[in-house]
Amino acid sequence: MAANKKHGKSFTVINALQLATLLALLGYMEFTVDTGRVSKVFLASPTSIVKEAVKIIGNGLLLKHFWVTIGEVLTGYSIAAVIGIGVGLLWALFPKFESFLNVFCSAIMAVPKVAVLPLLILWFGIGFKSKVVLIVLFSVFQILYNTITGAKQCKSEYLQVSRVFNASKLQTIFSVVLPASLPSMFNGLRISAATALTGVVFSEMQAAKAGLGFLLLESQQLLNTSRMFFLIILVTVISVLFVKLISFIEYILCHKWARV
Repeated sequence: MAANKKHGKSFTVINALQLATLLALLGYMEFTVDTGRVSKVFLASPTSIVKEAVKIIGNGLLLKHFWVTIGEVLTGYSIAAVIGIGVGLLWALFPKFESFLNVFCSAIMAVPKVAVLPLLILWFGIGFKSKVVLIVLFSVFQILYNTITGAKQCKSEYLQVSRVFNASKLQTIFSVVLPASLPSMFNGLRISAATALTGVVFSEMQAAKAGLGFLLLESQQLLNTSRMFFLIILVTVISVLFVKLISFIEYILCHKWARV
């Protein structure tokens, strides 16, 4: 009991120190910019970031670009998840299929995404399609290889029982292999969730007419440091929330399988 109280007290102290550090950093930023010690071109004060955020939210500029980026991320990520999970489960059930495709997937995964972006723009244009394809390339392989790793960890006894009961391939996939691969599969989904948004912002900064990356590049060209800081913070928050959402879905599904 005393140990629990001690642990709770140390946790509170750590949180207080974290908050104090953050406030000190924000206060230092405010002081150095307001006093002119650091130019507003190189650093933005917290109050200027908030003012810029209120401005672009109020005039509708942020929402216009926000929904473009979110639409690209959700579409590309969903396609990557379907392909990665589907192919991973097929590889687990058909090892020869994995032997045939693995070398091609490894080669595509090794291609630098920065190098392939000009080709995607040439093939699909600078709009929605090229961004979706790039997100798929950023995300699909983490999901695929984590899914196949989890599927291969399925105990052989479970597969033998499914054969004894004459389970079909689909029944084996959804009742045996899929539950066994969930922890590893969701690990891949979490990793790719963070990289998906990073990938689309990067691609929008290279060639786009809308999106958070385009808005970030425009802010850089206009030397609007306050807007740049706000957009970087916003992208970071969205990435964290996206990963938390995947973790929440994992919690629900894993509890469902645990009760079965």
